[in-house]
Amino acid sequence: MATNPNSMVQEALDAAISKRGEIGLQVVAYVDGKQVVDVWGGLADITTGRQVDADTLFPVFSVTKAVTAVALHIQAERGLVDYAMPIAHYWPEFGAHGKDKATVYDALTHRLGVPIMPLGVTPELMCDWDWMVQRIADMHPLFEPGTKAAYMSYTFGWVIGEVVRRTDPRSRQFGTFIQEEICQPLDLDSLWVGIPDAVEARVATLTNMPPIPPARLGWPLERSAPWRFRRRWGRPRRCLDGLTCGGPVCRAPAAS
Repeated sequence: MATNPNSMVQEALDAAISKRGEIGLQVVAYVDGKQVVDVWGGLADITTGRQVDADTLFPVFSVTKAVTAVALHIQAERGLVDYAMPIAHYWPEFGAHGKDKATVYDALTHRLGVPIMPLGVTPELMCDWDWMVQRIADMHPLFEPGTKAAYMSYTFGWVIGEVVRRTDPRSRQFGTFIQEEICQPLDLDSLWVGIPDAVEARVATLTNMPPIPPARLGWPLERSAPWRFRRRWGRPRRCLDGLTCGGPVCRAPAAS
């Protein structure tokens, strides 16, 4: 039996792949600034047999919200954003249909009333930033902003990201802002919100979940349904969802 942390986690990772239905994984952990775990295994693409390695890029889904919030806090620290100001102060179009008083703080705390995707959205349109922010700005809120919470699982990044873009004196694309203001200062070389073409071959392909075994039918089926993918959605270089490999994201507290 393994006795050091790296070997112990590698054994657990291998078991998750061989016995518990995982396909490909990376795990990196630091303690007091020292790397104590750096392991990987399995397949990055089951159709080609490409294996996971230290440089494989994985979608990190809602971890992107933390990176997005850091970008906004940078703007606030520079005096370019006031959390108490209406979003419409920075992004006038967002004030449509009763959202004119919705504040930046409301967005950060998921109280805007626009947690769902706009009508007509497709995976391809999700990769069109201008289309997405225009449609989100034109949405009718499900409730009066600021009066209750509804987790913005899908829209958080576009709303906060557009505030960052509009308050940036250089009007950079949001992914460029992330690279220049967060990744480069922290020496993160494998975290992107919208990847360059050159690294697309490193991206792990999302795979449909295996059927839930009868012994686990107590797990609500509807909780697993949203994460059933048959193939990668569009080309990730233009999309919002973040991509990273295990190591670099753990080297900076801002992105962990």
